[in-house]
Amino acid sequence: MPKITVLNHEIIKELLPLDKTLELVEAAFTEFYQQKSQLYPAVRELVPNHHGIFGIKSSYLLEDQCIGLKAGGFWSKNTERHKMNHQSTMVLFDAETGEPICLLDANYVTIMRTAAAGAIAAKYLARKESEVVSVIGSGTQAKAQVEGLLHLFPIKEVVVYSRTVESANHFVRQLLEKGVAARFTHSPEEAIRTADIVITTTPSFSPVVQTSWIKAGTHISAVGSDTIGKRELMIDKPVDKVVCDYWEQCSIMGELQYGFPRHELYAEIGQITSGDKVGRQQANETTLFDTTGLSIQDLKTAFHVYKQAKKNGIGQTIML
Repeated sequence: MPKITVLNHEIIKELLPLDKTLELVEAAFTEFYQQKSQLYPAVRELVPNHHGIFGIKSSYLLEDQCIGLKAGGFWSKNTERHKMNHQSTMVLFDAETGEPICLLDANYVTIMRTAAAGAIAAKYLARKESEVVSVIGSGTQAKAQVEGLLHLFPIKEVVVYSRTVESANHFVRQLLEKGVAARFTHSPEEAIRTADIVITTTPSFSPVVQTSWIKAGTHISAVGSDTIGKRELMIDKPVDKVVCDYWEQCSIMGELQYGFPRHELYAEIGQITSGDKVGRQQANETTLFDTTGLSIQDLKTAFHVYKQAKKNGIGQTIML
């Protein structure tokens, strides 16, 4: 009978600091481009009876000899139940034997790896001196995205727009308490007009942002669209460089699902993190990163946590 290590939220939070997550996710993008990992087709389906979206993402890290999957999704009514809207769980398997080796809460992994993806894209695609961040949305991922950017850029102001005004104002107060200048605006256009970096983190199925609103030199990371039918952006003005995490996913369930042609894609992010392609080249370039979230990000971070837990004797062991 296989022994399985069980890791809860608190253990994962302790073992997965932001610095390490950034390192792991950037490595995951590069390894995927270099064919050192394999990504399996994603499942992403609406569950209308329960106001949910359920998905399964899985992959294989060849050098680590680990296969894993994440199952879960987004339940929009969970806020009313005082629960997180995003819910997910991961299982890791020994690639040689197929035996399960770890069961872990994946909510924190998802938050951190998504924030890291946005920060890494901005690292290569935004201007190094970027000072103003505009965030569309005010939920958990909006906060995590800002945290990642604060880690890499000399941010002087964060502008928040959200249809949920109470949540947005709470987010602004949290930033002010941390010593970060922040303000709320009732207009997404007003938020974006002055931004150096724009982050969209909504569950919207209709455009909230138009690319014609952005100034020259702005970078956009589109994070919210990860399901067929979701849409945060209206690309009504061409963007100089469009980058995605994985074309095969983004063209089906990301912002690029709305008729964006493959030949106009500048790169997948792994081509840039590997050094095979450059990111930003000109100060006045507009850039867009479309991310649907890849299982290799989850698996790379989760496997690191598993190894650290085993090394330090942390977690509960159960027998199947």
